[in-house]
Amino acid sequence: PVEATQPSTGTGAPAAAGAPAAAGASDGAGAPDGSARPGGGGAGDVLAEMARAALDPGSLMNRALGNPSMRLLPGGANNPVILRAGWPAAGVVTTARGLAGFYRALIAGDLLRQETLRNALQPRVNGPDRVLLLNTSFGLGYMRPSMTFVTPSPTAFGHSGMGGSIGIGDPERGLAIAYVMNKMAGAVTGNLRGIRLLQAAYASLPQ
Repeated sequence: PVEATQPSTGTGAPAAAGAPAAAGASDGAGAPDGSARPGGGGAGDVLAEMARAALDPGSLMNRALGNPSMRLLPGGANNPVILRAGWPAAGVVTTARGLAGFYRALIAGDLLRQETLRNALQPRVNGPDRVLLLNTSFGLGYMRPSMTFVTPSPTAFGHSGMGGSIGIGDPERGLAIAYVMNKMAGAVTGNLRGIRLLQAAYASLPQ
C-alpha cells in the first residue's frame, strides 16, 4: 500500500526537486547508481561486506538487527512477542495511511513547531554507518538523503525500514508519502520498488 498526501496549510514556496534517483538503483545496498562508495569499493563489494557481517554473530550488524532474533520465533516480525516488546529500532506497526499522516502532521506544524522541526532536520551525523556499512545522514532521529535514504528531493526527510518500507515528509514540496509492504523484502533499508514509487509521486507534482 502507498499513501501520498499534501497538507492544506502552506509550508513555504515549493522548491525544485533534486535530481531523481538513478533508474538503476540497487535494491537496498550500495550507492544508488551502483558506483563506488566513499572510502570503499563498488556496490558488489558493499554487498559482500554486508553478507559477511550478517553471518558474523559478533558483528555490530548482527548484534543490532538480530537482538532479539526474529528468525527464532514463529511468524518473525509478526509474532505477538515481538509486537508487544516495542523494539525501538524496528518496532513501528502501522498502515501506509497512518505513516503518511504522521509526516503530514509534522510538516503542517501540527506535532512540532516549524522552527523545532527545522532544527531537528539539521545534519548531525554524516558518513559511514558502522552497523549498516553504508554512508548515512541523520538529523535528530530523522534520516536525510543518503545511500540508505534515497529520495528524489534534497529537502525530504524521514526513515526507510527493513524489508523496503519508507516514510517521508518534504516541507518544501508540502508532500508526505509512505510505502509499506504485505510481504517483507530482503533489503535492510529501503528497496528499488519504494524508490520508484517516490520517483513517480514526485514526477506527478506540478513543475
